Formats: sequence, C-alpha cells, structure tokens
Amino acid sequence: MALATLCYQLRKLGDVHFPGLSDIRLQAFIVDHKARPESTREARQVVNFLDKYLGLNVNTEILPLHWPPGVNPSGLPNFETEARRLRYQALGKACYKANIPTLLLGHHRADGDETVLMRLVAGYRGEGLRGISEKADIPYCTGVYGASQSGGRDYTVPRKETQRVEAQEAKGQQRILEQVKFYHEQGFEYGGVKIYRPLMDYSKPELEATLEEAGIPWVTDSTNHDPTLSIRNAIRYLTQRRLLPKALDSGSQKEPSPLSMASSNIRRKYQRRNEQAALSHQACDIISFDARSGHLQVRIPIFPAHRDPEFHLLTQHQQLTEMEHIAARLVRLLLSSVSPCDTISLQTLKTATWAMFGNLQESPQTGSRPKRVTGLRPWKFTAGGVLCERIEMRSEETPRSGAHPFSLDPDSIWCLSREPYIKRLAEPVCIVPPAATPPPSWRGEKKKGVSQTAFPEEPEWQLWDRRYWIQILNPTDTPLQICPLSRARLDRIINTEKKDPSRRLLLLLKKTLRSVGPPQVRYTLPAITDEETGNVLALPTVGFVSQDLLRMREETRPKWRVRFKNVVFPEGGVRKEEKRVVKLDEGGNYGGGVCA
Repeated sequence: MALATLCYQLRKLGDVHFPGLSDIRLQAFIVDHKARPESTREARQVVNFLDKYLGLNVNTEILPLHWPPGVNPSGLPNFETEARRLRYQALGKACYKANIPTLLLGHHRADGDETVLMRLVAGYRGEGLRGISEKADIPYCTGVYGASQSGGRDYTVPRKETQRVEAQEAKGQQRILEQVKFYHEQGFEYGGVKIYRPLMDYSKPELEATLEEAGIPWVTDSTNHDPTLSIRNAIRYLTQRRLLPKALDSGSQKEPSPLSMASSNIRRKYQRRNEQAALSHQACDIISFDARSGHLQVRIPIFPAHRDPEFHLLTQHQQLTEMEHIAARLVRLLLSSVSPCDTISLQTLKTATWAMFGNLQESPQTGSRPKRVTGLRPWKFTAGGVLCERIEMRSEETPRSGAHPFSLDPDSIWCLSREPYIKRLAEPVCIVPPAATPPPSWRGEKKKGVSQTAFPEEPEWQLWDRRYWIQILNPTDTPLQICPLSRARLDRIINTEKKDPSRRLLLLLKKTLRSVGPPQVRYTLPAITDEETGNVLALPTVGFVSQDLLRMREETRPKWRVRFKNVVFPEGGVRKEEKRVVKLDEGGNYGGGVCA
C-alpha cells in the first residue's frame, strides 16, 4: 500500500518538477498466494482500499498463484522459495501481457537486513552479504518469454515527449532506437522486465507513518508472524522481540543499523566493480559473432578498466586484487553471451581469468609482482558452459606493460562457443505437441526484405538450451522435439540425403556446417526431430530442411521462428556494415520453416 500511495502522490505532483509524469499509467498487481483460506479475501480487500482511497487513478489486478493439485503450500519445507518463484513468474507474465517493462517492488530496509542475516546463517561471506539489489532483471523467470530478457516490442519515442527532451537526451533515445533495430534485424532477443526497489532506504515504521498520515489502511499477512514457517520469519520474530544484538536490529529503527550500513558498503563496492567491468566490456572488439551457432570471436583489452577515483588510494596488493575482481566480471560478461547457464559464479572463473588476463602481474598500475598461479597459461579450457580457445595472432607491435588500460591485445583472439554436450548428462530437449486446431495455411510474407510469418494462434515460445528462443507451429499428428544435432543425428541426415541423386541438400548442408564455426560447434546446433521416428526434419538456426520435411504437404509442414537470446554487445562491436554479426538463417529459407 505504501508503494502504491507514494507512486500516486508522485504522479499527482509530478508536473511541477517533471513535465509529463502525470501521463504515466499506474498498474497495481496484488498477488494472492492461495496459502491460507483468507488470502483471497485479503487480496480483494487491498483492491477495495486502492479503489476507495486512490480512486480510478490506479488500475488493479489480482494474480492468484497456481499450486500443484493436492499440495498444501503452507506445509512445504521450502514454502518461501516456491512462493517467491511462482510470485515472480506470475508478475513477469502479467507485465508482459500488459506491456509493462518496469516493475516497482515495495521491499524496505528491514527486508534487506533480514536477507543479509539469512545469508550469514547460510555461510555467505564477502559480496554474498550485499543484501537485496535495488535494480535487477526479474528473477525466477528463466524460460518465461516476455519476462526474461525477451519479448521486446518496437520502441518508439512519443512525439510530445521528444519535443521536451534536451538535445543530449534525444541522442540517447536515438541510440536506443538503433540498438533495438539492430537486435531485431539480426535475430537477437531484447526486452524483458526490470524490477526496481525504491524504498530500500526506508524503514517499515516510516512507511507505516506515511500511510497513517495519508489516512490509508493496510493489510498484514498473518503468515509473516509464524516463526516456524521459514528462516526469514524466525529472524523477524527475534528482531521484533529485541532478541538480537542492537547492531543487527533495524526492524524498528529509523536510522540504519551497523549491519545495514555494512551491507550498503558491500553493495556499493559490488556495483562499482560491475560498472568498471562494463566499461572494459565496451572496449572489447567483437571480431565476429555467428548467431546461427553462438560462436563468438573477440579481442579483449590488455588490462581491465579501473576508472575509480579511489583506486589510486589502494596499496599495490589491493590494486591487483581489485583488478582481478574486475577482470573476472569482464570474463563473465563475455561468457554469458554464449553460455547455456542461467548464472555463472565468479568462483568458477579463476582459471578463465588467469588465462585471459595473466598479464595483470605486469600492470603498470600494480607494479611487477610474482604470479599467483604457476605454470603456462592455458590456451583452451571450459568455463561456465563455454569452450574457450585462444588463437595466436603474432605481431611485431605488441603493447606490453606500458600500454593504456584500454589497449587491445593484438596477439590473441579468443573464440567462445557452447561447450560440447557431456554424454553422462541429459540433453536439453523441448517438446512441441501437435497444434489443437491447425490453421489451413500458414504462409510467410516478405516485408522489407525480412522473412516474417503471421502466427494465427501464437504458439508458445520455448527457451532451448538457454540460448535459443524457438516458436514452432506443429500441424502434424505427432509431437516434435528440439534437441542437439548429435553425431548420430547428423549421420542419419547424411545417409538420408545420399539417396537423392542430385545430392543438392547434402552439399548445401556440408557447406553450411563448415561456415558456422569450428567442427565441434555443429554438434551444439538445435535440431527439430520427429519424436516417434527420430528423423531430423530441420536445423532451424541455419535454415536447413530435410527431404522428410519437404515430402510433407504444405498444410501439414511444421514452421518456426527462432531468435538468439539477449546479448550485450560492446558499442564498438555492433557494426553491421562490417559483417561482424552473422544473423540467423543467413543462407535463406529452403522451403521449410520461416526464421524471423
């Protein structure tokens, strides 16, 4: 209630300081957890409060959570985690449906302190104690199209707002338009839902006082007072009864506790390191990126960025440690472009950081120091689900220890691709059931040189291998599978295509596979197969279709769209005119599905 009230008041008074703010549409989502019999009644009560005290200025919608049949939510040992997962997924889907890219959450200072205490109990140290982030991508929504860095719609700047912004802001908006256009044309996803927590600096008593002054009541969830339900509730129980040391108690203090201030300092250091890594990422040179296979070639700076005014106040040992932290984050940014992992832990990147930035020991800012890791730097390794390989490019003009931090290393180029699948682990597989009511025709239309298709029933987008968003219309009678192009499946395609006297498709397939990257990359491509027979029907990212699919009637032939996941490109690397990015299905449509 406090968040909705403050948003309403800000919009009401916004035109005085921020012209156009009163035109912003407010949408309130109330989550009904369905964990207690009275939860639905309380959700409706909140809606009534919003309608009564804020009038028609705030749209409201109740989002009920759907638990598996026969499950008692409050009896689950991990109730808090499961409820959080379902809650964020419901919010993400609702935001995408309502075309809302920004979601504000009402977490306050006590929520952050409780999170830090929970992590202390769990054994977290260092940056693990930074608490709740004030801004982030919506969590727990991996694979939810439209919520997790996907589903971006065409971005346009209203004419009325464009006339109000300054010239510098207008250039920034134009840069956003160009970036969105690039992502759309090259077959990359963009968009998603961002969450912000604007009340993290305020205590719960302050927010309650705000509601009391405005004369607005609120509803309290009774499960928050049950110390046996979750660790968070147990910590809240101890805090409310003053059973914790004062340094850890901030539930009723208007001023931040020492714990809260320490967490804020850790969070600021964490943000500074991420900002420096992002600055170094902008200096990287993308030599090529093949979206058909997710194969990236990049040249990185000799040393990571360190444009922090406090950097030179550190000792040489501290400077080296700080640069290693920044380098690890830069490596994570690069690996995340092609990795099948949802998150990559910095703890797993020590070898990768040493391999790519072993010359940190020669940094002119930190001085010469003994190497922390002995032996030769590896030239080929796997990290974060990515196969990394260095290609030596010898040059007589090689900047060394006296180089500018943003100087690119001309001696080495790093090739990054998805690591080969491990036999003992299950393959990533997506099932596409037959369409309930297949349309009589589903033909692509050419618009401005881009192959597009109108989806009459809008099949579900599925995230395959956490790299490709694929949407398939299946008008056949049998389910289809999206699975990796293994050696056995490739041999099966070759044996089938050899029966064709012209061998046209076989020659086309071999030519295409040679162009997507190193030989091992081809076995990470997605393949559309018949679940019953196992026959490969198509390789959607490269536009190849088999004889089995071509023999189908047009009205029963599967069709698809495919897009690569969201990738953050350095500004210097997004240069379409230099052919640095190979988009999906660059070879054209060979009679099967359509790649948008």
